[in-house]
Amino acid sequence: MEKGSKWDIANDPDTAADMLNELSNNPDWMIRSAVAKNRNTPPETLRKLAKDREWSIRNNVASNPNTPVDILDELTDDSDSLVRTNLGKNPSAKIETVIKLTEDKVWGIRKNAVESGRV
Repeated sequence: MEKGSKWDIANDPDTAADMLNELSNNPDWMIRSAVAKNRNTPPETLRKLAKDREWSIRNNVASNPNTPVDILDELTDDSDSLVRTNLGKNPSAKIETVIKLTEDKVWGIRKNAVESGRV
């Protein structure tokens, strides 16, 4: 499979969960990032990707409404401020998670959490 086709498959909202799981092991961070934002990515794959070293992958996990809520809660402690900022926009995040973001040390994260309209 060439990169272009892997990219298309990873971004296709109808790609099967088992294929997305396979692509989540790809060495190319762009492929893994696309898998992390795909609506069909299974929860166990999102759990794995939440620990990826690339911030953009964790950011897409934080934004994916299918990410398990316990993983969303863990991402409130992510080292990257953009991951935490976008986590506040995830409609699947528990209210307690959004409240925790309102206490973040970074002003923009606190602002975004409050402006989510959920707290």
